[in-house]
Amino acid sequence: MKRSNRLIALAALFLCSTPVLAQTQTYLAHSNYDVDLDGWLVKDTINGVSSYYTPTWLANGGAPDGHMNFHDVTPGGYIFEAPDKFHGDFSAAIGNGGVFYDWGADWIMDDRVSSVTFWSGDIRLWASSGQGLATNVWHHFDYAFDMSVNWRIDYGLGAQTATMSDLYTVLSNVTDMNISGETWTGITETTWVDNPTIYMNVPAPGAFALLGLAGLVSKRRRRSVE
Repeated sequence: MKRSNRLIALAALFLCSTPVLAQTQTYLAHSNYDVDLDGWLVKDTINGVSSYYTPTWLANGGAPDGHMNFHDVTPGGYIFEAPDKFHGDFSAAIGNGGVFYDWGADWIMDDRVSSVTFWSGDIRLWASSGQGLATNVWHHFDYAFDMSVNWRIDYGLGAQTATMSDLYTVLSNVTDMNISGETWTGITETTWVDNPTIYMNVPAPGAFALLGLAGLVSKRRRRSVE
């Protein structure tokens, strides 16, 4: 009986001091560029005409190791386009996950931002950083798939604030994903990207055991009252 009481007391103390169960991240799609470009390309568009280029892979200098970069080649705009592993149904991460990546450039105009965009057919969903980004440093951007982020959506009639329903519409059937590259008007800048990841939060190992212990505490308390 004393041992049981000690177990209950210990569990109650731990639960009271841990208001939120620890979580870890499961990667639903991820590229770290440690060995190669992992299928990423650059799409450059000028005067409505798009061309594809192969970015440069570098084994060092990333966040922390390998990464990719691209030096602007036309007066148009360019984006980093994700491979097929970033296509599909990611609705399980809505409200319980998001997308992050590391990004930087050597030249950035004051009004330029870094954006990640998801497409589902002709429907476009995106989130962007603030302006005034510092140059020649890595920036880490993490956008949750919920309303804490200013997600924007365009069904072809102009941009508007996205709702949770809009997130489900796009993220349940992602046909393309890209990260912005263009940061300067003209042929000037080099932009680099590392660690693009779509993730989902899950309880950390031991969390379910903790929940079971909580149930044991509750059950024994009810018995003591009876």
